[in-house]
Amino acid sequence: MAGKQYKIAIIGGGAVGLVFAALLSEVADVLVVTRRAEQAEHINSQGISFRRKTGQERTFKGERTFKKVRASTDYADLKDCDAIIVAVKSFDTAAVARAMNRVIRPEAVVVSVQNGLEGYPVLGEHIDNPGRVFDGVTYLGAERSDDRSVTNGDNQKVVLDSAAAELAEVMARSELEVVASPNAKQAVWDKMALSTAQNALSAVMNLNMGQMLESEEALRRASMLMGEFEDVAAAEGVTFDYSLMDALRGNWKNSTFFPSMWQDLHAGRRTEIDAINGAVSALGRKHGIATPYNDEIVAQVRALEKASKS
Repeated sequence: MAGKQYKIAIIGGGAVGLVFAALLSEVADVLVVTRRAEQAEHINSQGISFRRKTGQERTFKGERTFKKVRASTDYADLKDCDAIIVAVKSFDTAAVARAMNRVIRPEAVVVSVQNGLEGYPVLGEHIDNPGRVFDGVTYLGAERSDDRSVTNGDNQKVVLDSAAAELAEVMARSELEVVASPNAKQAVWDKMALSTAQNALSAVMNLNMGQMLESEEALRRASMLMGEFEDVAAAEGVTFDYSLMDALRGNWKNSTFFPSMWQDLHAGRRTEIDAINGAVSALGRKHGIATPYNDEIVAQVRALEKASKS
């Protein structure tokens, strides 16, 4: 890649998209494709304000503005990109894939870093040359406060399919902690385990992750959700060589973070419940496995969504 300015597009101007755009703008030519023109205008005129939640020892502490980021609402601007990172909500994936497919280069790499299990297969279904579509996951713990401002905690880990080697190499030069994995499917299911047991539970109980760790009821319900998840994962041929509940407790320890589903509910936005606990319920029906705890929490989140709009 000597002498070449690698061009990366981030689809989605949410918390994850803004973190990627800000940090990757230091090592690549970055474009953010947003849904709203107002957000694109704010980013273009003022840059992305990035704040570290705990002031980690990296190349900078506290808050910094990243101005080397372009933003647009026009998918035609993707035509020269080497790679596209999809960071939209799962329910928007098909529409985004169709819009991208009309303009992106035949060799452009496409990577999903979305919640749930549906992003990667849906992208592959709607994009020509699906062999250049790859899976990935993030552990960013990010919160967006306005169109151009994002806060990130300690974790900046990203797991990418190692077959997307050039993109992984570029990203590894940024402050993101990039892991290129030959088994991206396992990485996706590892993240899905945490999402299944914490995202909806935080939304329903109105507790952050550290508060859930201190709640016997939250731990009990998380254990039930996780048990059902592990059963359907096994039916899909996915197993885990570690305790999922131990991993969950480790993720919750000393954390004041509210997961994205809590954030969406409190902002009056549609949640990704169907792509997370709803996906566990769907796999349960597919394999004849009862998933009463996941079924129940899906119903609870849907009721909260409806109440938030009334």
